[in-house]
Amino acid sequence: MLACSIIASFSMAPRSFSLDALAVPTGLWKVMKRVLWAVMLSCTLAGRASGATEMAVTIDDLPTHGALPKGTQRTAIAEQIISILKRHAVPEVYGFVNGGQIRENPDHMDILRMWVEAGLRVGNHTFAHPNLNRVSAADYIGDIERNEAMLVEVAGPLWGRVFRYPYLHEGDTLQKRRAVRRWLAAQGYQIAQVTVYFDDWAWNDAYARCVGQPDPGAIQWLKHSFLQSAVQRLAWSEAVSKAVLGRHIKQILLLHLGAFDAVMLDELLTAYRQAGVTMIGLTEAMADPVYRLDPDIVWDGELIFLLQVARARKLPPIPPAPAIPLRKLSAVCR
Repeated sequence: MLACSIIASFSMAPRSFSLDALAVPTGLWKVMKRVLWAVMLSCTLAGRASGATEMAVTIDDLPTHGALPKGTQRTAIAEQIISILKRHAVPEVYGFVNGGQIRENPDHMDILRMWVEAGLRVGNHTFAHPNLNRVSAADYIGDIERNEAMLVEVAGPLWGRVFRYPYLHEGDTLQKRRAVRRWLAAQGYQIAQVTVYFDDWAWNDAYARCVGQPDPGAIQWLKHSFLQSAVQRLAWSEAVSKAVLGRHIKQILLLHLGAFDAVMLDELLTAYRQAGVTMIGLTEAMADPVYRLDPDIVWDGELIFLLQVARARKLPPIPPAPAIPLRKLSAVCR
């Protein structure tokens, strides 16, 4: 706690004050800045105020996601998720749709209609879930347009012009990235960024395997690790927002319409509320001024919005997020 007090003292120093004036050697100062940055993030994480977190819930890959456990129906997964969202009174939940799934299985249209009839919203997640880092901007835009016909069929003219990038990839070149963003803006789309993400998808296939065996002990571990990862990643995102932006932002959570998400959603929302989270709608979350920022960078892999901003501002590397047990999830029940 002494280290946190020292960091707090520096943070309250006048803007004219600079540690550079202490004539610390350049190499040592670079190391010191990294250490101070890590300590500041740790202090923020330890001292996060209860009740300060506002967060929107969003769900990707409608109408289906992940492996289907033995004895489970796709409609039952959707019904369970919808029921839990309504019971917890989570406002304005957006489900991001891949219309290509309907082409492969027309019966899945019933899931989308069920979603809309429950008063939940739908947004565009492309038709075929392409990776913008692997296709041209023109082909990607064409896939977004193709998905609009499906959204109109499901929700009429009232579907939200909100877009979520598959894989959280926004292009491997600035030219491609800017072209898609210009098109989205011209068509009146808002981008639903992601700030809280714990790779929930990784539990769905593991759960289907464990149900098939069955292995109750492994399933219990899946439940524990899912909740632990969810809470840890939220706390980390809160700390990162304070360290990068100097305040708590309105967070946006990414989940998927998978079987294990359905099993765990009630406990997950309960755990978040016990951690002091207030659930808000996506429109309210996106009204936070932070989402008007355009980091205008490219990267490999998934990168939540907060880390995009940190890289764009050339801040010292953020201490890594709490690890997700991906290797064990891939190996369990095989």
